[in-house]
Amino acid sequence: MKAAITGSLVVSALLCGLSAGVARADALTPIRFVYDWAGADHELIPLVVGQEKGFYQQAGLDVKVIFPPDSQTTARMLALGQADVGLNATTDVVFAADQGLPVIAVGLYSQHNNWGLFTRPGVPISLKDLKGKSIAIYTDSWSKAMLPFVLKAAGLQENDVRLIIAQDDDVPLLLSGKVDIATNTSNFLIPSVELAQSKTPGALIGKQAGVPDVPVWAYTASTRYLQEHPDTAKKWMQATIKATEWAAAHPQQAAEMLHTAYPDSGSVALSTRAWQIIAPDMKGPQGYMMQNDDNWLPIARALKATGQINSVLPANKYYTNQLVK
Repeated sequence: MKAAITGSLVVSALLCGLSAGVARADALTPIRFVYDWAGADHELIPLVVGQEKGFYQQAGLDVKVIFPPDSQTTARMLALGQADVGLNATTDVVFAADQGLPVIAVGLYSQHNNWGLFTRPGVPISLKDLKGKSIAIYTDSWSKAMLPFVLKAAGLQENDVRLIIAQDDDVPLLLSGKVDIATNTSNFLIPSVELAQSKTPGALIGKQAGVPDVPVWAYTASTRYLQEHPDTAKKWMQATIKATEWAAAHPQQAAEMLHTAYPDSGSVALSTRAWQIIAPDMKGPQGYMMQNDDNWLPIARALKATGQINSVLPANKYYTNQLVK
């Protein structure tokens, strides 16, 4: 399913062109990127654009995308040297640091927290009306960290609401009326509801939901790889930033590239809308990827408060800006 990287050279003779193309391909430095999910979706767009538009090839890189068996395996693959760079939920980065794994965030995927609470189109939602409501929630670390903030902002205890575990996708539960509220990130839930009903769901996102404005995902790397291949890692980051900028300016074309490379990633319409929602959150005041302590310490404190990690470490144990400085 992985899209092939191709390059074309303007030459005067076909045989010369073929040999030159082979030599150029052989000269590329391989780099293994492990995704945060077992299959492709719109969040892979920067990597696909980097491949298809030749940004990685221009940087002298041959980027191979690897899909882990599940979302919990990405950090361990980096730690074990089975991949070089990757994408993780920020909570997974904190878990890795807590467990002493040699994994660190090298750039923010998105700058803000776009996780929140969603209702069916036309159904109002507010924190003061949550009591007694049924809420679909996942069992992942992010949901466990965010829910206490929501309940505190609403002045409620966990037994004041009915939590329904979503085994796979909570959108069907919401649209069928089996739950009053769904929890998710805006780039995943809103497009699904809009395509199903041609209407936008009710929403409380980020600070409106009472949760801290912290990033949900980050690009990550093996610390060992950063020590041994700092120049290659920097080239990968700069090419990824170029690809992200191009994709943000050309959302439909970027979605079409994703669909061509990975037909099972969802429709072009779904990926285009999802990408349009998440792309504006990727660039912060200092540009793409830049991180600071405030991006990380609130997440670590939330995980510590919910008993998911043992201690809060210094912020530099979670992230580095060495690839974007």
